[in-house]
Amino acid sequence: MIKYFFLTIITIGFLAGCSSVSVTNDYDPEADFLSYKTFSIYDGVIKDSKLENVPLAKKRVLEAITNEMQKKGLTESEAGVADVTIYAQGGTAEKMNVTDYGYGYGGWWGPYPYGRDIDVSYYTEASLVIDLVDNVKKELVWRGIGTGVVQQSGTPEERQQRIDEAVAKIFAQYPPVLD
Repeated sequence: MIKYFFLTIITIGFLAGCSSVSVTNDYDPEADFLSYKTFSIYDGVIKDSKLENVPLAKKRVLEAITNEMQKKGLTESEAGVADVTIYAQGGTAEKMNVTDYGYGYGGWWGPYPYGRDIDVSYYTEASLVIDLVDNVKKELVWRGIGTGVVQQSGTPEERQQRIDEAVAKIFAQYPPVLD
């Protein structure tokens, strides 16, 4: 039970406060992205997604995705008739950062005047994965992933703004420019 609560808090923290988000994406070069005019967002349960533990954060993410797709010129439609279905899921990982400053001067009182200066810190990294599935082919055609360090702070409005910024950054490379 404690682990479930901890993961929920972590997920809220990521979605509520990524100061910097690194983004990667991948896509099917055979997909005709310009033909996609409508989208639907899968709002069912995605197994093992940390977003499922945080309904308010999930709602904010789905709203941000809707806004970004509309900015891209796509229209939201019913699941059965949309050109693409969008799936969003989240995950977390514990990380360790080790900084080695090298040798420093030790105390004058000891037999060894030098020592290593090493700083170790732990943090939680969270990822938001957004998939677009072509509803005719039933295949994944685009994936965007945003990754950032968890920061737990802010009002609901600030959380929505940070989520909006993260989702916008993920969708910055959509549709991909094909040569």
